[in-house]
Amino acid sequence: MMASSKLAVFTVVFGVAYAVIYVISTEVNLPLLTYHPVIGEVDFLWTPERRGPAMYWYGWMLTSLFGALALGWIASAVPEPWVQRVILFGCLAAVAYLLLYTLALFVYDKATVELEFLKSRSLSVVAALVVAAAISFFAPAKWNQRLWPGWVCVVPIGALAVLAYYLTPYFTR
Repeated sequence: MMASSKLAVFTVVFGVAYAVIYVISTEVNLPLLTYHPVIGEVDFLWTPERRGPAMYWYGWMLTSLFGALALGWIASAVPEPWVQRVILFGCLAAVAYLLLYTLALFVYDKATVELEFLKSRSLSVVAALVVAAAISFFAPAKWNQRLWPGWVCVVPIGALAVLAYYLTPYFTR
């Protein structure tokens, strides 16, 4: 991808950011709107259900849309190697978080003493950021020269895997 192609950079970053922001929005429950289909009302941000269930999916989609648009616009204004480095860092951090948090929960389950701090997500987040920073710092400069268009496929597949993992309790009841 040529550095002068701002539209190509915007497209890659938009596709990657949309998938990531959608997963985060569903996990943390950050909808921009809440729709109440029984009473036909739409509320701004998250609101609890009233009569009947509340639908947050529209809000998660809008949150992802606006976040991805903003990140795509910012990415098209910065140099391409920086964008590649940030995406690489984010992917490494996500994989490191998944591995470290899974390992922490495994140790917590097998421990003979109560190790409550292992259940903390923030500990795993900090450790994952440190690991990702170390790996991306030592990554060859050749990896960050050009933005890899393959991120548009790799990141959403990973995001779908995370969503499938989060939603397994709904399908296994």
